[in-house]
Amino acid sequence: MSVPAGSLALARATLFVGTQAKTAYVRAFDLGGRELEVGFSFRDAAAGRSAVAGLTVDRDHTLWVADLPADRLRRFSVFGREIGGLGPFGGGPVLLPGSLRRPLDVEALEDELVIACAGESLHAVQRFDAELGFRGRCLALGDPTQPFRGVTRVAAAGGRLFVAEALARRVQVFRGDEFHFAFRLGDARGRQLEPSAVAVLEDGRALVACRSPESVLLLVDAGGRALGVLARHGEGEGEVHEPCDVVVERGEEDRRARVFVLDRDGLRLQVLTLEGRCLGAIALAAPTTTPARERRKKKGGR
Repeated sequence: MSVPAGSLALARATLFVGTQAKTAYVRAFDLGGRELEVGFSFRDAAAGRSAVAGLTVDRDHTLWVADLPADRLRRFSVFGREIGGLGPFGGGPVLLPGSLRRPLDVEALEDELVIACAGESLHAVQRFDAELGFRGRCLALGDPTQPFRGVTRVAAAGGRLFVAEALARRVQVFRGDEFHFAFRLGDARGRQLEPSAVAVLEDGRALVACRSPESVLLLVDAGGRALGVLARHGEGEGEVHEPCDVVVERGEEDRRARVFVLDRDGLRLQVLTLEGRCLGAIALAAPTTTPARERRKKKGGR
């Protein structure tokens, strides 16, 4: 599985956008699309590159980044200072409990982190406390002998955790630590769709972005049944092309809630509504200037 082209996190009216080339960038925008002066970048010295494969913000305003090429979960202050993390662990190709191998996504819950790793593994989705102590793993399909198959994203809200799997072409739903159910989505021709990202609403509905056999963004009910199409395949405004992440503004009526979708290899951020209207797009070419935090350092600031 290739490195995701980027990731999104939404916290208190600030949208964080992670993209990468060899250097990983985290940029921040207000919900009107204006870029804020809190961006930063990083690159792992040993691996020679870094990536924002997954991104989340916890209740203490800490940013967590799944850096897949470096085999590391990184912890940053909101101003871009790295203040800890987990990994790399080294060792063989088998993913063991409490360790990481190619971390792909991370989700902050009330008092813990859920970390997903790439590939097929029994331990691909694990839970850690706020101090990164291992708490346990999620059991795929509730079966301790079944592996997760190509996790792409994890997302949670309302006490439910959704795990999107590309290779299995399904989404698994957990309540707390317990497996609840799984669902698959299909297109008009009966082909199973490959989920690439998921965002969960407080009322149990979810947004599921898919990238194969064609790109689409769907709204599903609490049971995983499709309610409608928010964006179809394409590169025009209001269409999606290989979406890699999606987040949704919570606590608003459907006509007011904004949906943010990252697609086109992490080069475009679109803003939609839950009714499928496109409110605009932001081109996300890699920054050509030094991030704001580093510019302040060069001027003698903090």
